[in-house]
Amino acid sequence: MQINRTLSKYQLVPLVFMMDNVAASQTDVQLYTTEVAAAAGIAITGYTMPFVGEIIAISYDLSAAAANGTLTIGPTIGGAEATDPTLSITTGVTGSDRTRRGVTPFAAGDIIGAEITTNGAWDGTSSDLVVVVWVILAVTGI
Repeated sequence: MQINRTLSKYQLVPLVFMMDNVAASQTDVQLYTTEVAAAAGIAITGYTMPFVGEIIAISYDLSAAAANGTLTIGPTIGGAEATDPTLSITTGVTGSDRTRRGVTPFAAGDIIGAEITTNGAWDGTSSDLVVVVWVILAVTGI
């Protein structure tokens, strides 16, 4: 049996984050890689990158729309929010934003995450949220 050892130098990878019951009046709150209910669960807020790469997009899905307020979403590198791509949501339940290659690079070893901010008028407090940060990894040295 022959194994195909061909691998593209660049790999598109989705990094998934989530939160249930998105509360109002949150500022720069890191999302978890798995949902954490009460005190039980896994409280991990990022993925360590094994290769250099770049963030090229983010997308989101909410279980229900808000009628008022704003929810903003941004990817993070080492806990610091990137300025592009970002999302600002009012009444939507799905959406995405892309950026050009080279705008949001990261190094091997960096931790990629996602954070949200909601204003006091946000009334989607019973909505569940899933965010995907899309990264391209430069797979080299293997």
